[in-house]
Amino acid sequence: MNKETVEREARELHCGGLHCAESVLAAVLKEAGAECGAAPRIATAFGGGVGRSHEEMCGALAGGLMALGCLHGRSKPGVNWDEIAELAAEFRLRFRELYGSTRCSEILHALGPQTDMDQCKRLSGVTAGLLAAVLEEDGRARETGRCSCQGS
Repeated sequence: MNKETVEREARELHCGGLHCAESVLAAVLKEAGAECGAAPRIATAFGGGVGRSHEEMCGALAGGLMALGCLHGRSKPGVNWDEIAELAAEFRLRFRELYGSTRCSEILHALGPQTDMDQCKRLSGVTAGLLAAVLEEDGRARETGRCSCQGS
């Protein structure tokens, strides 16, 4: 998975009308070769800290976690999920180190004034690249994604 490519794709999707969660999920899946037409629908409710509340987890982080689950999550009960839990924790930790929080309102405050959500668009790209780096370091970026969902 190419970090720069996925960053650019997430920014472009966000600039094209998707929000933070939708753009990160769609960009990571596309770069992993596991595009999912339903990705925006799956992520829609997570935009703006869940339903634009700005009170919960940053949508870009949520989109990355959804992509991680889609690509490497378990598909049935009883399957060990220790490895993906470790990846998710590492991704969240690095995000928090970079932005000082995982909470949308706190991140928005730290980013300062925005014009046309420019700071959030940049954050979406950086977050997608951050997930790509975590996957690359773990060796999973080279694994073929297995997400196969249909959108309408």
